[in-house]
Amino acid sequence: MAETLRELKSRTRSAKKTQQITRTMQMVAASRLKKSEVIYRKAKPYHEKMELILSHLMASSDGISHPFFESREVKTIGLVIVTSDRGLCGGYNSNVIAQAESFLAESRSQEVQLILIGKKGHDYFKNREWPILLKFLDLAGKPDYQKIAAITDLLVESYLSGALDEVNVLYTTFVSALSNQPVLKKFLNLQQKQAGLKSDFILEPDIETIIEQFLTRQIASRMYSALLESFTAENASRMVAMKSATDSAEEMIARLTLKGNKARQAAITNEILEIVTAGEAMKA
Repeated sequence: MAETLRELKSRTRSAKKTQQITRTMQMVAASRLKKSEVIYRKAKPYHEKMELILSHLMASSDGISHPFFESREVKTIGLVIVTSDRGLCGGYNSNVIAQAESFLAESRSQEVQLILIGKKGHDYFKNREWPILLKFLDLAGKPDYQKIAAITDLLVESYLSGALDEVNVLYTTFVSALSNQPVLKKFLNLQQKQAGLKSDFILEPDIETIIEQFLTRQIASRMYSALLESFTAENASRMVAMKSATDSAEEMIARLTLKGNKARQAAITNEILEIVTAGEAMKA
């Protein structure tokens, strides 16, 4: 019985140490979530306005020839998969990878090149059949605009050179701290016409110059916004996962404490019985 008590005490101590770690990680994730959500919320209106301007420009660009607007036969697809660099974030990475596998299964008639952002996605796909065109494993969940712009430039270069005929981005949208889901969006090429938009704008300078200068910034903004949202969803998922682990540790501690109390009571009862039995034997 004494050995059982020692085992229960050891397991209780281990559970308490684990709880301290998960609670600390929960607090860190909550702090990072707050910061990343503020940055995401501030950047979102800019991105939305850039998308609106692009829609109006495309509605006004009849007869304008630009590589981003060209309709081409899709032979090679670039799939950008955004995952985290670190684990312990619940189903964040597994949900993205599951949707990526679904997309890849549906696209077997075409060649698909992977562009991996995040170590977890790279760890999963590095030994699988799909070729990896580019990998970026140093963002660490931080919205570094210069690095993201460099990623965008490489994607644009691959598209304009003909190495890729279409680029899709698979990332996680942030709905709330308790709700997020992976989404697949087309990144390149761009749709030429937007229905329901007026095109009677006076543009200075000419439309070709505006589109040439605007598109590079708009595409970088699109990627930046997607990664900001994905990083925010990652922090939310990690906070929820660590809270769940902390709660589970609390339940385990309570259960082990109850078992320890019962075992201690049983040991005390046995000792009393032994003393009483020995006393009765001495009387006899």
